[in-house]
Amino acid sequence: MSDPRPSVLFVCVHNAGRSQMAAGFLRALAGDKVEVRSAGSAPADQVNPVAVAAMAEVGIDIADQHPTVLTAGMSRVSDVVVTMGCGDVCPTFPGQRHEDWQLSDPAGQGIETVRAIRDQIRDRVGTLLDDLGVGTQDASADDVRAVVREHYAKAATRGSQQPSGCCGPAPSSCCGPSASSATKQVFGASLYGSDLGLVPVGASNVSLGCGNPVAVAELNPGQRVLDLGSGGGIDVLLSARRVGPEGFVYGVDMTDEMLDLARKNATDAGVTNVEFRKGTIEDLPLDDACVDVVISNCVVNLSPDKAAVLAEVFRVLRPGGRVGISDVVAEDHLSPAQRAERGEYTGCIAGALSRIEYLDLLAAAGFTDASVTFTHEVADAMHGAIVKATKPQITSSR
Repeated sequence: MSDPRPSVLFVCVHNAGRSQMAAGFLRALAGDKVEVRSAGSAPADQVNPVAVAAMAEVGIDIADQHPTVLTAGMSRVSDVVVTMGCGDVCPTFPGQRHEDWQLSDPAGQGIETVRAIRDQIRDRVGTLLDDLGVGTQDASADDVRAVVREHYAKAATRGSQQPSGCCGPAPSSCCGPSASSATKQVFGASLYGSDLGLVPVGASNVSLGCGNPVAVAELNPGQRVLDLGSGGGIDVLLSARRVGPEGFVYGVDMTDEMLDLARKNATDAGVTNVEFRKGTIEDLPLDDACVDVVISNCVVNLSPDKAAVLAEVFRVLRPGGRVGISDVVAEDHLSPAQRAERGEYTGCIAGALSRIEYLDLLAAAGFTDASVTFTHEVADAMHGAIVKATKPQITSSR
């Protein structure tokens, strides 16, 4: 039986930039609802590293793609052929839909120019999906967790093998090809500044967050701290230094590979006032009212049930305890569909709350004095942010 899905072929000269970014967006937004191909009339040796970096910023990994030569057979079996600069070199056949997207060639361009091209491609792919009558994929909670777990397991494996810091701005790109050192870093270890010198390289290699929550959490000696989605342990280790030997820090993560790496990093750092526990942030493996501060770095947005996360945070905090986390937050005018168009769950984009949604969920969980402060833009109308809130000293029974 023939495949009932529509098939789309993206074509540009080198199959190294525009067509690869378009194919990446279509795979991310449509899932398995569309058969996606890309090719070039004169394919390059590798995908443009700056295009890889630009896509990684929105959580889409094209680092493992390879330029492919265009054949007449590929065009013949495609329902839609989209050309991006190859002109008459690309064959089309009767009955097919053909579009020609006039886009600048990213070859030899800097990251700012490639970002603009990327965003144009994203908008055109969204329009194409609408025309094909294909909605963006709506993953179940288990699907989201499985995808996130897989991405972070791969990041842990790659990070533990790297001799130097992670060069990618998102979990799917660590440590893939990157642009020049001038590339604006909106995710990753560079956001920690001088604090990086305080932790093992194995922890900074897999730093995949959007801020430095320890710097804003106002930790004090003797406090007990919980890090949600502790990854390779960078925030746990930095927090352990802040709270001192009288304090203690827990890290919770659902990925075995990350837990193994974090424990090794703690041993390498000689830090003993920490413990890493396996679990999900929707069902924390800690007792009620056992910590003073909860931190997290670009993890809450990965959860398919953020209300459950914040309820659990409220439960494990002592009265008067505080939340001080970094996360990606959308501007209030963006709909969930528009957020999904800007990236995947694993890139901390698609699952982001808006500012008002975050504040409403914090209030519903019982928190007071909540604030969401934007720090830097990570995608169009989406920002790295500092989220703070307090558990009241006296809580009403709910």
